[in-house]
Amino acid sequence: MVISIEDWSAFAIGAYGNEIVKTPNVDRFAETGVTFTRAYCQGPVCNPSRASFVTGLRPDSTRVYGNGDAMDKVIPEGAPNMSEILAQKDGAYLATTGKIVHKWGEAARFARGYDFLEYSHPYDVPEGFEGEIRFMAWEEGGPREPEDEAYYLADREMARRLREAREERDAKIAAGAEDSWPLRKPFQQLHAEQLGDSGLSAELMEDGRIARSAAGLLEELAQRDEGPFFLSLGFYATHTPLLAPKEYVDMYDPEDMELSSASVDQDVNVPSVARRNGRNYDLFNGFYPEFAPNPDRERKAIASYYACASFVDAQIGIVLDAIEANGLADNTIVVLFSDHGFQLGEHGMWSKFSLFEQSTRVPLIVRDPRAKANGQRCDEIVELVDVLPTLCDFWGLEKSPLFEGVSFAPLLDDPEQEWKEAAFSMIPIGGLGRGVRTKDFRYSEWRKDKSHPAEGTEAVAREFYDLTVDPLEQVNRIDDPLYQEQIRYLERMLREGYREAEPK
Repeated sequence: MVISIEDWSAFAIGAYGNEIVKTPNVDRFAETGVTFTRAYCQGPVCNPSRASFVTGLRPDSTRVYGNGDAMDKVIPEGAPNMSEILAQKDGAYLATTGKIVHKWGEAARFARGYDFLEYSHPYDVPEGFEGEIRFMAWEEGGPREPEDEAYYLADREMARRLREAREERDAKIAAGAEDSWPLRKPFQQLHAEQLGDSGLSAELMEDGRIARSAAGLLEELAQRDEGPFFLSLGFYATHTPLLAPKEYVDMYDPEDMELSSASVDQDVNVPSVARRNGRNYDLFNGFYPEFAPNPDRERKAIASYYACASFVDAQIGIVLDAIEANGLADNTIVVLFSDHGFQLGEHGMWSKFSLFEQSTRVPLIVRDPRAKANGQRCDEIVELVDVLPTLCDFWGLEKSPLFEGVSFAPLLDDPEQEWKEAAFSMIPIGGLGRGVRTKDFRYSEWRKDKSHPAEGTEAVAREFYDLTVDPLEQVNRIDDPLYQEQIRYLERMLREGYREAEPK
């Protein structure tokens, strides 16, 4: 069973050391599984990250670098496919609810193999899907579509403005004007600026509905005699807009929130491109001056993010409780992770889409009832591209020779054995940025195109951080004479690629 969560930072979970946020269910889960403290995504934005963990391939192979790259169009035919691979298990039943890929409408072939698919957005379905599809019923008083006035009720005035802006845009286009309205672009939505109380109960929120549906599915699956099941769940709450039911918002007083100490004015020699050239693409996106960042609004954003974390934690608790209640705890493997992290003001940045630790590091907790190391932490480096090879090992399935990840199943028995030397991530900003992260250092190169360092093209910017003394990555030591040998080593590793960092 896989539980994936959008945009959930490892820095916003109690089990990962945050003493403010309240995540009792995931904390409890961590006590019964192996908690990976150095897990990294391959692309710190939804589409490339999810494309990697459902194929076991990296962005250079999937060719999914950003959210605008449709999986069906760019991923080569014959690429590994999680659902098709797992469907090879004798008698297996595959079901999914919530989000697993970025958009089913652009990833239809990656739904092959599923027997059951439940989704909350009926406009985004995989064409030609042969299994059973069920749409979550709309609940009276709940949100329906983004265009609907009822979509997120936290701020009715904002909903009204959004509707009027859409109408104005449509009128201009009808009159022959160019479609240059910022709301057509990813992450620049007006509703992304909403913070705090959703105005909805947990049962009406999307994650609340997903959790309750999953609990029902688990009850049904527990009664199957034919063979094993695979259930994937996808939660949304820690993605903007940062809205949660009032009971979770009330847990956090914005005045008590501390702003990040990694402020822009403390950055030394950090390239502009590494900080998105001063832009945010989601929260605080700059298109709406009345929602510009200031200390009070930033504190509210942090409090709202923590509220969303507590809300999604409670929904995960519903699922974990259903596993226990249906007698599945002793024979069900649960893999929990986020697709990427989330910036909470570090370097002046909000949301994901960077190569900084806050964006690339993810929570990853695995509970295999058979594992010897349950209840322990693993400080070895693993990556989300490793998830599918690991699932293959869980079910004794042959691993594709095309996989670019490595099963981390051995770490569940011996979490202290030496493993990967580094993790690799990339992001399309100003071309493409590529980073390699070891336990102690991070080295990155930025180019104006997607060319690989091995091709010999010149980097327009480079970064090197010593995380042993600078965990917030604020002092770029790329020109420091004391580090040149280490920089040359990581430069070579980035050029030679991930194979050089695999377990020996």
